[in-house]
Amino acid sequence: MENQNKLIALVWTRINWDTYTFTSKIKENKKEKTAEEKLELESEKEYKEALAYIKDAIAPAYWKSYPNKLKINETYVKTYFVYAYPNFLEWNWLSPIINWDVKFDMSLFVYPIESAFIQKYLRKRLTQLHSERSMMAEKWLINDPAIEAQIQDVEELRYKLTRWEEKYFHLWLYITVYAEDEEKLNRIWKDIETVLAGRNVLQKQSYLRAEQAFISTGPFCKDELNVYRNISTWWLSTTFPFSSSTLTHDDWILYWVNTHNNSLIIFDRFKTENANMTVFAKSGWGKSFAVKLEILRCLMFGTDVIIIDPENEYKPLVNQVWWSYLDVSLNSNQRINPFDLPYWLKDHDENPWDLLRSAIISLLWLMNLMLGKMTAEEESVMEKAIVTTYSLKWITLEDDNIVWKEIPVMKDLQDVLETMDWAWSLVKRIEKYTIGIFSWIFSNRTNVDLNEWLQVFSVRDLDDMMRPIAMYVVLNHIWNKVRSTSKKRIMVIDEAWNIMQHEDSARFLFWLVKRARKYGLWITTITQDVEDFIGSKYGKPIMTNSSIQLLLKQSSASIDALQNIYKLTEQEKYILLNAAVWQWLFFAGTEHVGIQVIASYFEEQVITANQNKK
Repeated sequence: MENQNKLIALVWTRINWDTYTFTSKIKENKKEKTAEEKLELESEKEYKEALAYIKDAIAPAYWKSYPNKLKINETYVKTYFVYAYPNFLEWNWLSPIINWDVKFDMSLFVYPIESAFIQKYLRKRLTQLHSERSMMAEKWLINDPAIEAQIQDVEELRYKLTRWEEKYFHLWLYITVYAEDEEKLNRIWKDIETVLAGRNVLQKQSYLRAEQAFISTGPFCKDELNVYRNISTWWLSTTFPFSSSTLTHDDWILYWVNTHNNSLIIFDRFKTENANMTVFAKSGWGKSFAVKLEILRCLMFGTDVIIIDPENEYKPLVNQVWWSYLDVSLNSNQRINPFDLPYWLKDHDENPWDLLRSAIISLLWLMNLMLGKMTAEEESVMEKAIVTTYSLKWITLEDDNIVWKEIPVMKDLQDVLETMDWAWSLVKRIEKYTIGIFSWIFSNRTNVDLNEWLQVFSVRDLDDMMRPIAMYVVLNHIWNKVRSTSKKRIMVIDEAWNIMQHEDSARFLFWLVKRARKYGLWITTITQDVEDFIGSKYGKPIMTNSSIQLLLKQSSASIDALQNIYKLTEQEKYILLNAAVWQWLFFAGTEHVGIQVIASYFEEQVITANQNKK
């Protein structure tokens, strides 16, 4: 019995000890939990204190409420809401507002509606419309076209809702504008109102609810105006606010940065239907820098680039990349023969005499530049002389293949003219190009080749009388080479107004712009004298045959002419008149985007290396 009592006492002691241990652990856990809660409370307190400070920091010092506006600090604020939309909304109709260069806030609230609810409403509306039509028929009245149109729209919408092709939504659209004074505030809104009214979008100003309207366009996700319009999925998609202008292809070179949305403009000229480009800018606004940047990046993709350089602007670029720089001048050793013909590379539908015939036409245009405008009789004599000159070298209309045949030169043409009647005046005028002061430049055989990736033809050292002639001959020589080998090429014609001053050279450039695409050649024309370029009867056709335009800062005298040709908006016109040095407009077909030129450090050093030394 004694041993049994000892065992019971031992077990009871053990139970008490376990109970004490368990109770101690509970108390310790309770203390730890209390410490965590205390830390959590302290963190929450710090957060609330910081939040109060941020609210104080961003909150205005004061605001004053009026029936139709607010005054927050020194800024006036008005809010407008859209209450009616037309039956048809064009895609991206909000883009002119979103991209408007003024201070404003816009809120779009979209809430879906149950299809059963809207179906019930449409059935009721359809019953009302049919009833109105029946009442008019009983009174022998002519059907109202408006009722018929509404019936058709409601039935079409019911059909689409039933097939789940459409859904219905409530749409709220609010716009808040800001300005330093009331006059500017009203002027800003008038501009926005004009854009919206042009699309039959009706809006009103919020009266007696200015504070609620301001909150509705703030970053609070609150709609305190509650002015909405029912709208379907299709029309709701036209309000998508992030569809500003973009211009990007899948590959090729990085051109510039889109200032509308900071996206990259990765563009391939060779994939477009017409990749000829015109560049217009005032002097000193970076047009040459932009074109040189394009040239450098095209060279990296193996594209040949040919440049007509009237002012030696591209010589530093050639010195950096180590390609060919050809000096076309009286003192140069490089020569180009105007009588050159392309090697045999034709389409199957061309006739055997096409190469020679086009060469004769080009030479007649050249002679009008060199000898002055010829009369009809003189042109007839000159044409016969050119044909005879080629024939003496066994190049005829029946066989114009030039393989293993000698090409005539200018002196050969003079010798033929001396044997012809009624050619005395032509002989005297052509002598200065064969035995006179200009005899060495175009009276010898060609000793230059277009096999390099980058070729620059400089005509700076020619006087004003010879420059358009030299540019014409160079263009014709390039055209012959282009037709001889088919590959990707870009030809840059800087200061193109020099060519446009003379009708024959301007006509040849226009002809080149129209036909170059067939041989993989795209032409970039650059000019700072817009009025002289447009003044030529071939200037505007060249511009309209170029689907890509780069427009830099313009003078007030030339902006109206560009606006008429390219149908510039008032905003685009404003940008061109007030643009910074590196901010321009880039048009590619129907896409119009603002751009900013950004070059890498290496590219900038290559383009401006020799200029910095000067």
